[in-house]
Amino acid sequence: MTPQIWLITGGIGYVGSHIADLFLANDKKIVIYDSLHQGLESRVEYLGEKHKIKIPLIVADIRDTVKFEEALTTYKPYGVIHTAALKAVGESVEKPDEYLEVNFHATSNMLELLKKHNIHKFIFSSTAAVYGSPEHSNPIREDDSKNPISPYGASKLAAEGEVNKFLAIPGNHGTSLRFFNVIGTAAPELMDNSVENLVPIVINNLEAGRPPVIFGTDYPTVDGTCVRDYVDVRDVARAHLVAADSAALPAVMNVGTGRGASVREVIKLVCDAAALDDVMAIETERRSGDPAFLCADVTLINKAIGFVAKHPIEASVKSLFSI
Repeated sequence: MTPQIWLITGGIGYVGSHIADLFLANDKKIVIYDSLHQGLESRVEYLGEKHKIKIPLIVADIRDTVKFEEALTTYKPYGVIHTAALKAVGESVEKPDEYLEVNFHATSNMLELLKKHNIHKFIFSSTAAVYGSPEHSNPIREDDSKNPISPYGASKLAAEGEVNKFLAIPGNHGTSLRFFNVIGTAAPELMDNSVENLVPIVINNLEAGRPPVIFGTDYPTVDGTCVRDYVDVRDVARAHLVAADSAALPAVMNVGTGRGASVREVIKLVCDAAALDDVMAIETERRSGDPAFLCADVTLINKAIGFVAKHPIEASVKSLFSI
């Protein structure tokens, strides 16, 4: 059989490069489409050497419909994995129009081009930010209220609506995967280079000789700090792979562990992995909009495609120090 060709937008970003790695390991061909806004060319070089192939890399913005259509015409992909996005919550407040343009309008235009080129498979990397700040402390289900509190979350929720329209067309298949807090790495070369996520922030602070910062210690949680669901990037990649190989899928699925860890617990895990036992975190006021508890109910993804996260948070954190 001819290997499937999958076009991966944002394919040399943190999540996208792990998806690319796993797809190649499972005999799928890939084409990477990345603007290099967060993507690193060193990642495609690493993957090419690891899998002993030349990986096509198209350096272009997803808003460039001419370039995107050229990619579809040239490579005729079997399906598209769409991970490219702007994702900094704070920045989205400052630049709401740009976030809507990149995350919503570009996705909508992309789906129109897929219809034009008779491409029927589409998997969208979405986010738990669509849920906003839940008023309860139960694992959140896909059909719970969606009240995003940032332009980032709103733009991804709007894009999900366009994906749902595409998936409603007979013959089309795919899903939106809402992932929670992604951590870990499969290799040093693929590590998260974000400055937005808790674990990289803590590591960067420690490396710079600065203490980690805890925003809010009076939440109604076991230790007063926010609790989140931390899912390993290797599990997130596997969720995309399993979804790509599944014939029937729900329109949206959470990707998480179903278990929560507090900010204090995460900081201790990072300090333990770094062999630092005398670190005192700075405690400061809450940040506006931070929910006390946000963890995934993973019942649906388990029932629909048999997916269960394999990597506990301890292993995910340790993976960042095994260099």
